[in-house]
Amino acid sequence: MDISIQLIFISGIIIVAYLIDVWARRVKVPSVLLLMILGILIRVASDRYGIVTFDFQEIIPALGTFGLILIVFEGALDLDYQKQKNKTIRNAFIASLVILLATATGIAFLFKELMAVSFHRGLINAIPLSIISSAIAIPSVVSLSKKTREFITYESTFSDILGIILFNYALIYTVINGELFLRLGLEIVLVTAMSLIACLILLFLLKSINHPVKFILIITVMVFLFALGKYFHLSSLILVLVFGLFLKNLHIFRWPVFRKYFYYDQYEKDFQLLHQITAEGVFLIKTFFFVIFGFIIDFHKLADINTILIGFMVLAIVYLIRAPFIRIINKRFLPETFISPRGLITILLFLSIPESERIPTIHSGVIFLIVLLTSFMILLGRKDNPDEMETGTREPTGGIHPVQPPSDDNHQT
Repeated sequence: MDISIQLIFISGIIIVAYLIDVWARRVKVPSVLLLMILGILIRVASDRYGIVTFDFQEIIPALGTFGLILIVFEGALDLDYQKQKNKTIRNAFIASLVILLATATGIAFLFKELMAVSFHRGLINAIPLSIISSAIAIPSVVSLSKKTREFITYESTFSDILGIILFNYALIYTVINGELFLRLGLEIVLVTAMSLIACLILLFLLKSINHPVKFILIITVMVFLFALGKYFHLSSLILVLVFGLFLKNLHIFRWPVFRKYFYYDQYEKDFQLLHQITAEGVFLIKTFFFVIFGFIIDFHKLADINTILIGFMVLAIVYLIRAPFIRIINKRFLPETFISPRGLITILLFLSIPESERIPTIHSGVIFLIVLLTSFMILLGRKDNPDEMETGTREPTGGIHPVQPPSDDNHQT
């Protein structure tokens, strides 16, 4: 294909994706659905006119992982920490952990009974379907109340992190016992401590670099540390979350020594630039990831009755487990119950399942249907919801807010 045609095609996708995002925000429809549909339409046109393409299966895991890093990082950059938010954070963590474990167990038993597979094999295939997608959930709540936005951002991010940890352990261990959970807890503590050290290094770099190009280096170093931790089977997504929270809440660290080595006058300006670069990177990566996923889907499998039945049974398990627990922990039902989309992380982990552990009837068509259905459920949860913010009072959706500098007093917090 001529290079000019390729450039027209790539830039055309980005332009269409931008228009889709603008329109989706107005009508409150998850843009990823429209991006996947765009990918399907491109596939139909490609098959009809015999356009030669390469195997996108080779690049989609790396593309999706990079997108996941940026999405979690961008979400963390929006989260102000205050002591009164401890309850929200604790509830979000408990909700993500309990709902993840209960949903994965329920879906695993479903697969065990329907497909006559072992519970362990069913669990490996069930975990990706049990994880809330922060890539869809976080952008879907920008117009809701601050309390709802914070809960969903924390819950979906925790769900991503805990889901990846659980998935990795399920691949390694065939027996679930007390020792497994002990190892899990120790790993989380270890990685959190390492993440704090890495945050200080990254923040020192942010202050010290005088070169006009430094934000790309900071993001690249963060991705490098993430990949290094992932190589050693550590839950390195915690690093991304901690670093984002660290940057957003730098003002709470008032120690003179900390201010001397890590804080600087241009920090607020640099923070806003870093946030803007991250937000635009998320848009670009997410666009191509979901368009490519739509492209590789075998659309004909969606018409299969087994695919439809499995999709709706999984959907029933997801919300029958989620609804009562959200009602107990949040003292309310809407809209949090229905903001439980599956998306990027579900697709990534599904593609990571070894061939020997895959269940043949759980294919890309099932994944697409579940992503589609859970995304539409968001619209149901937001319909006539009192949490919807008035247009005149809506906070900026770009996620860039002024960062308060550390105060001059020497009292520790």
